[in-house]
Amino acid sequence: MLRLKGEEFVPKRDLIVAFSGDEETTMATTKELATKYRELTDAEYALNGDGGGGTLDSGTGKPQYYKLQGAEKSYASYTLTAHNPGGHSSQPRPDNAIYELADALKAVQGHSFPVMWNDWTIGSFKAAASSSPGELGQAMAKFAANPGDPEAAAVLARSPSMVGRTRTTCVATMLAGGHADNALPQSATATVNCRIFPGTRVAEVRDTLQQVAGGKIEVKLHGDSYEGPPSPLRDDVTAAVTKAVRASYPGVPIVPDMAPYYTDGSTFRGAGIPTYGVSSLFMKSTDEFAHGLNERIPVKAFYAGLDHWYVLLTTLAGTK
Repeated sequence: MLRLKGEEFVPKRDLIVAFSGDEETTMATTKELATKYRELTDAEYALNGDGGGGTLDSGTGKPQYYKLQGAEKSYASYTLTAHNPGGHSSQPRPDNAIYELADALKAVQGHSFPVMWNDWTIGSFKAAASSSPGELGQAMAKFAANPGDPEAAAVLARSPSMVGRTRTTCVATMLAGGHADNALPQSATATVNCRIFPGTRVAEVRDTLQQVAGGKIEVKLHGDSYEGPPSPLRDDVTAAVTKAVRASYPGVPIVPDMAPYYTDGSTFRGAGIPTYGVSSLFMKSTDEFAHGLNERIPVKAFYAGLDHWYVLLTTLAGTK
């Protein structure tokens, strides 16, 4: 933005720059920008610097492909709680809150949500299949050619990095139960975190978990939840992103992508502002250390990113 201002660039449309500081926690900033301060952020669409991005080969460092992100999975956590009258551990009951919760969690572990897809996932598998070796790449190609192919979906489900792109996933993340080592537990609770495929409602997932866990378990939504529909594919955004990426990385394929996680973009999408993840970063997957104390980006990627955004903004908002 400083470079554009220094060059006395006059955009043909308003450019709104929004910064947030709590994307990894409550997203309170983004929620207020999308609602309370909507008159300041109401836009035709948004470009999200925290989504999408390029991948470098872990061995050679050569650019492989760039992901243009147009959809993200929603986020919701649920508590599964077993209640019991309890008692003294010397007089064990046939029913026990911890055992009942354990049974419910095993049932959740064994449940698979339906296979789903959209334009972003199909486009992603189609483009990435050729650069993904072995059985996984073959499954991507088969799934793209025949969406929902059960054999291909089964292969993708065995890959931790791919299972979230084909269905809603729920996994137990926290446990609490009992109050003393010589007492029968009066309650036991597990937190189950779900990443929900676009188009599936948070309430639907709760109902499914309740059905799977059984009548002895109470299932409740825990904390905030996020729902965001996929953004429509836009030719102007795709063309501008392609131009910006190839200014630094010539010939790199642009791949549509649905992220199996969520960012601030999900909040804007849910508020009716289509959002596109257009990060300028190209990195090796082995160098990311995302969420770690040593999270970092390459120096080259930082400086290339300045050119990326310059080309992107002048293309979408310039007069030429």
